[in-house]
Amino acid sequence: MTPPVRTSGGGLGRALRIALVVLAVAAVVAVMVRLSVWQWDRGRARGSLLNYSYAVEWLAFAVLTVVGAVRLWREGRSVADEERPPERPAGGPLVGPPLQPGQELEELTWVRLRRRLGLSRD
Repeated sequence: MTPPVRTSGGGLGRALRIALVVLAVAAVVAVMVRLSVWQWDRGRARGSLLNYSYAVEWLAFAVLTVVGAVRLWREGRSVADEERPPERPAGGPLVGPPLQPGQELEELTWVRLRRRLGLSRD
């Protein structure tokens, strides 16, 4: 059985998904910045170092949200390039790596993740 091939159809759907993700990230970052400003004002009113630290923490969360979204976008672009179906060998069927006794297909994603993170032994 050959793997399914993605078609380039649904451009509007993809553009809509991208727009919704950007809108969601912008909304989340706006809420985090607003919470930071609120904590900063509370810190000024009470003179509390704890509120100031929370304000800085909310700004750090906002920055990490943007950095994470950009990294996911960049990784998604590189994975899309790698997901082209491999050349089918002339002499036989296209098969994946052999499963170990007791191993299920879900574990293969963990194998790939460990390889990507450089944690695998092979």
